[in-house]
Amino acid sequence: MPRYQMFQGPDAQRRATCAEITDALSAARCSAELAGMETDEFVVRELLLVVVQQLDRAASAVRRLD
Repeated sequence: MPRYQMFQGPDAQRRATCAEITDALSAARCSAELAGMETDEFVVRELLLVVVQQLDRAASAVRRLD
C-alpha cells in the first residue's frame, strides 16, 4: 500500500511559505487584471488596494524564507 510521507521541519515550512507566496502573487495578478477591465473608478481603486495588500503579503512571506 503506497503511503505519502509528510515533510517535516524546515522543508515543510519552506514549502508552505512558497505556497503562500504563490497564492498571494496569483491573487494580486487576478485583481490587477480585473482592475484593467473595470471602468468604475471606485472599483478600480479597491482592486488596486487588493493588489498592494497581496504584494505586501508575498513580500512578508519572502522575508521569512531566510
